[in-house]
Amino acid sequence: MTALSDAAAALAIAGYEVLPLRGKLPHGSCFECTVPTPDRPNPHYRPHKPADCAGTPGHDLCHGCLAATSDPTVVSRWWRRWPQGNIGARIPKSLLILDVDPRADGDRKLGQLEATHQPLPPTRVSYSGRGDGGRHLWFLHPGGTPTVAHLRRLVGPGLDLKSYSGYAVMPPSRHPDTGQPYRWAEPLVDPAPLPRWLRDLLLPPPAPATPRRRRRPPRLTDGGDLVEQFNAATSWAELLEPLGWTCLDGDGDTDGARWRHPSAAHQVSANVRRGWLYVYSQSTSFEATEAGAPHGYSPFGAWAVLEHGGDRRAAFKALREQAKEMTR
Repeated sequence: MTALSDAAAALAIAGYEVLPLRGKLPHGSCFECTVPTPDRPNPHYRPHKPADCAGTPGHDLCHGCLAATSDPTVVSRWWRRWPQGNIGARIPKSLLILDVDPRADGDRKLGQLEATHQPLPPTRVSYSGRGDGGRHLWFLHPGGTPTVAHLRRLVGPGLDLKSYSGYAVMPPSRHPDTGQPYRWAEPLVDPAPLPRWLRDLLLPPPAPATPRRRRRPPRLTDGGDLVEQFNAATSWAELLEPLGWTCLDGDGDTDGARWRHPSAAHQVSANVRRGWLYVYSQSTSFEATEAGAPHGYSPFGAWAVLEHGGDRRAAFKALREQAKEMTR
């Protein structure tokens, strides 16, 4: 056993989902496990969940931090194979990290924010092994969907955010450039609640209310599969453009077409694959797709979310009434 394997086991016992790292990076994905994106197509991808790869030789670490686990048997097996592997831990859903990078002037920028608002409360801190003062400040998650976009617009690079969608390098991992260990400032200090001013900078403002314009129903016949009729007769432009979505490509229904939500922080909010919509943004009423667990919507499924709060039964009932009206 090594100090790293002991620390990984202790974190797993404490409930952290951990995985071995090469330096600061997870082991690379194989072709079958790399989820395609509009900018990086992957014809080899096969939809599956990370759990499907557990125990499969050559695949159990393919999903990066999505492969992290608190299973002590798996953790022990990993560190027997890589006894000097650094420790990555997926950020628990109850926590988030403010990442301060002195190389991008993060120290000074955080000091300016504290001078403008108020000092941050004492909280759990881990220091990078780079030795330049880079550190992670651990806080309780405030709820909602914090994003660093507003903070970046205010102060620029140097301050970043890590949450459950990412991972952190944990002490006593060694920095790949210096060989020095990451360390806790005070490991027994509990993460503090985010102060109000920082929470306001990290939580996006409420999206402006968009007038709901109900789309004109397609021509339906009272017979056959109404859902299939709806899917065949309805374009994504009809569903999304009245709500302020913008198509970034010519035809919003072609394979790979990209769409942007009006309040999204990133350029691409969703894309169309084989006629289904896969949403990546957390700013919409759709369930976002994740690497290794794609979640797509047919036009009918999207209409059920947009017009019926996700109640597919109510949406189908509405379709049936429309079909009856059209055949009278």
